[in-house]
Amino acid sequence: MVRRLLKFLLWTAIVVMALIVLVVLFHPPLVKWAVRRYSPEYTGRQITLDHFRVNPFTGNVHMEGLHVLEAKADTVFVHINAIDVNTTIYKMWGGFYEITSVAIDGPFLRILQSGDRFNFSDLTDRFASDTLAAPEPTDSEPVRYALHNIALTNGTLDYLSDLLPEPVQVRSLQFNSPGVAWDKTLVEALASLALVNGTALKTEVSFDQQSLKYQVHADLDKAPLKMLEPYVRPYLHISALTGTLHADVHVRGDGNDMMDVGLKGDLQVHQAELLDPKGVKLSGLGRMEMVIDTIEVKKELYRIRRFTLDEPYAFFELYDDGDNWTRLLAEDTVASSTAAEAELGYDPMNPFSMLVHYAKEVASSYTDGNYKVDSLGIGKGTVVFNDYTLQNTFHYALTDLSIRADDINSKQDSITLFAHSTLNGSGTFDARADLDPATFRNMHFSYTVDRLGMPDFGPYTVFFLAHPILSGTTRYTCETHIVDNKLVSKNHILVEDFQFGRKMDVSTAYQLPMRLAVSLLKDKDGSIDLELPVEGDLDDPEYKVMPIVWQVLKNLVVKAVSAPINLLSRAFDADEEDLKSVRFLHLQEDLTGKQEKPLNTLARVAASKPELKIELVQAGDKSGEEEAFALLMARSAFLADSTGAPVDLPRIELEEKVRPIDIKSPGFTAWLDKRSGPSAEPIQKRCMQFVGAANAKVEVERLWAARKVLLETYLTTTKQLPAGRITVRDATPEDKLATSGQPYFQVLYGSAPSEE
Repeated sequence: MVRRLLKFLLWTAIVVMALIVLVVLFHPPLVKWAVRRYSPEYTGRQITLDHFRVNPFTGNVHMEGLHVLEAKADTVFVHINAIDVNTTIYKMWGGFYEITSVAIDGPFLRILQSGDRFNFSDLTDRFASDTLAAPEPTDSEPVRYALHNIALTNGTLDYLSDLLPEPVQVRSLQFNSPGVAWDKTLVEALASLALVNGTALKTEVSFDQQSLKYQVHADLDKAPLKMLEPYVRPYLHISALTGTLHADVHVRGDGNDMMDVGLKGDLQVHQAELLDPKGVKLSGLGRMEMVIDTIEVKKELYRIRRFTLDEPYAFFELYDDGDNWTRLLAEDTVASSTAAEAELGYDPMNPFSMLVHYAKEVASSYTDGNYKVDSLGIGKGTVVFNDYTLQNTFHYALTDLSIRADDINSKQDSITLFAHSTLNGSGTFDARADLDPATFRNMHFSYTVDRLGMPDFGPYTVFFLAHPILSGTTRYTCETHIVDNKLVSKNHILVEDFQFGRKMDVSTAYQLPMRLAVSLLKDKDGSIDLELPVEGDLDDPEYKVMPIVWQVLKNLVVKAVSAPINLLSRAFDADEEDLKSVRFLHLQEDLTGKQEKPLNTLARVAASKPELKIELVQAGDKSGEEEAFALLMARSAFLADSTGAPVDLPRIELEEKVRPIDIKSPGFTAWLDKRSGPSAEPIQKRCMQFVGAANAKVEVERLWAARKVLLETYLTTTKQLPAGRITVRDATPEDKLATSGQPYFQVLYGSAPSEE
C-alpha cells in the first residue's frame, strides 16, 4: 500500500511538472478551456477551473476554484479553493524535476460507499491499466525528482457509507510535510483534523521507505465509541455503544515484521456503556485509564505503569433458554464470513475483528512474557445478577467491588492482590491473595464472608428443596496455603439464627429431610458451627478438593442449591449417572457389572444415610421389548428349522447365536411365508404374529417382575441391606417417567417417613 501511494505521488508530481511546461507554452485561458473540454473524455467526469495563472519566470502556478463533479451527476466530488505550486523550471533541462512547494487551501472531498464500491471506483477502474506502471529497472540513471514543502489547510471530508449509521464528517483538516525526493528515504508528515462529533486528532508520522520502519505519534481526544458500532454489530446484537476514547500514544514498528511493534502512551475511556437490543445496560464503566511505559510484542515485554478501572458495571441474567450475554452473539455471521476471514482468522475489512485477533495473539504470549504493572486498581464496581429459571426470581448484587494490587512483576517471587465487595447490601467480602507469578504453585489466600443474609438465597432453596429460608446469617472464613502445589486449607462456617420455612408444593424440589438435617447440625445455642480442614496434593490426579469439602458439608442443607445427586456424588465419590438410574438391555434378566456398579453405589448411600428414602422405579418401553422377544423367538425357530435340531440354549447364548440372522434376507422371509403365510406387513409385525402378541406380552411381564426380584435379592442378600431399605417397584402415571427406550430403574430420592 505504501509503495503504491508513493508511486502515485511520483506520477502526480510528473504530471504537475508536465502541466507547468504546458502552461508556459500555452495561454492560461487555453488551459482552462482544455480542462473543461477534454476532462469528460479522459476522466469520465467534468472538471473546471475558475481561475488559472502561471509565471514562467518564477515557476509559480496558481489555480483557484478547481471543481471535479461526480460521474454522470452534477454533485461535487472534489473542490479546492486554491492551489499554489512553485517549481524550478530551469532545473528540468538538467534532468532534475523539482517542486519547491505545494500549498492546497480549502480542499473538499466527498466519498460515498455502497457495499465494496465507492464513488471513485470508476476512476480506479479507468486508470487500473499498465499505462502508469513504473518502468522496468534499467542501467540508466534514476529519475531525479523532489517535492518539497507540502501543505494542506482547511480541508473538509464527508464520508457516507451504507455500513455506517451516520456520515463521518471531517473538518479543519491540516497536513504538512517536508516532502519526498528521489534520494531521500525518510518521509515525515504532520496532520490534524476535527470531526463534527467533537473528536480531535493530531498525528506525527515518520516512515523510512527503504527499511519500512515507521514511527507514529497520535493524540486522539473525545472520540465517541459509537463510531465502533458498525464494526461490533456483525458479532454482537447491541442497540448502542456509548462513551468516549482518549489516547496519546507513540507507536513504532517495522513493515517487514508485523510483530515487531512497540507502544507507549496513555489510553482513557470515559462513561462507556453497552446496551442490549432492548436498551438495557449490560456493562459499563465510569473511567478506564492505562498508562503504558512500553509494550514490545515481539520481545514479549509488557510494562504498564498504571491500570485504573472506576465504576465498572456488569449485568447478568439467566433464563431457561440461556442468558442475556449469549443472546448478544450474532451467530449468523459465521455463514457469511469471507474467504479472507476464514484464512486469516479475522475480517481484514473490520477494525474490531482485527483488534480482537491481535489482542488474542498478544494474550497468548503474555503469561510467558516479561510483564510489570506498577499499579492495578478497580474501584466502585457493581455486578447485578438475576436468575429467572427459578419459581421465584433470584436477585443479587455485588456493590462497592474493588480489586487492588501494586508492583505486579513477573520477576518477583510473589504478588499481592486485595479484593472487597458488599454482598446484596448487607454482607461483606474481603480477600487477600499472595501469588507466585512464575508458576502459581505457591500461594496464600484468605478471605472472609461476613453478615451474609441467608434469606436472599430463598429462591434457590425453594426451587431445589421446597423450603424458603426465614432467617439466618453466615460468617465464613478461609485460610489456605499452597506450597509446591500442596494444599492446606482451614475453613470455618458459622450460621446463626437459621430457620427453614414450611415445606411448599414445588414440582422441581428434591425430597430431602430438611428439618432433620438442620436440627442435627445445630448446637445448643442454635448455631451451626463447623471447622472444615482440607488437605491434599494438587498434583495428584486422584485428589479432588471439592468432593472432600462437600462430604463434610453434606448435611449442611443451607448450601444445597444443587440436586441431591450432585451432593451424593461428591460425598461418596461416585458417578452421578450411577445415582440416577440402573439400566438394562431388552430381554436382560441377569445382572452384569454395568448394573452392579450403580447398585453397589446405592447400597453404600442407603447404608450411610438412613434418613434418605430411596426407590428404584422400573420404566421403559414394554412394546419395544415385546418386539425384541418376538424377533428372538422367530430367529430361533428359523435356526432350528434350518439345522433340523431344536435350539436349547440359555437366553444370552441364544441371543448371540441368532444375532447374525438377517430378518430381511430372502431366506428368512421365505421361511416366514412358509410358516405363517405370505404378507405385506412389516417383517417385525409378521414376527410378532408368528410368536403371538399375547405370548410376547406374558414374557415381558415375567421379565419385569423377575428384574424387580433380581434387584431386591441383590440388595438384601449380596449387599445385606435390610428389607425395604431400598424399595423396588414399577412406575405409576404419577411418577411421570419416560416410557420409551430400553428398560431402566429410575432412582427416586425422598425423606424417610419419620424424617419430615
